[in-house]
Amino acid sequence: MSSINDHKKVFYNLLSQYCPSVYFGACPPDAGFPRVEYDFKQLAVDNVPYDKFILTLNCYNKTQTETIDNFVDSLISAIDKYCVINNNDFYQFFYGKDRQIILEPDKSIKRVMLTFEVRIYLRSE
Repeated sequence: MSSINDHKKVFYNLLSQYCPSVYFGACPPDAGFPRVEYDFKQLAVDNVPYDKFILTLNCYNKTQTETIDNFVDSLISAIDKYCVINNNDFYQFFYGKDRQIILEPDKSIKRVMLTFEVRIYLRSE
């Protein structure tokens, strides 16, 4: 089974395919747009053959609402039901149908928060 740092790398590598600026946790003040900040938590589940995580994405853009909506829609389309094989693990992503518009103090910044369920299976040879 992979470590938490291995999981962070998988999430980062996946997200960076679709967004030029990806950060675990908070981004630096001079981060560009669009950008994604991600975080995750592991959930305790019994009697299933996988580890379960909730991956939270905060997507930011500094343009019109339509632009961030299109960006978020493309991100959902790319990642929902996506599979990644890494070392000894198999990752499967499921969009949680949880999309929230978050109002920022700076009205020029648009933010949308999404969640994905991630199931991580130990691969057997």
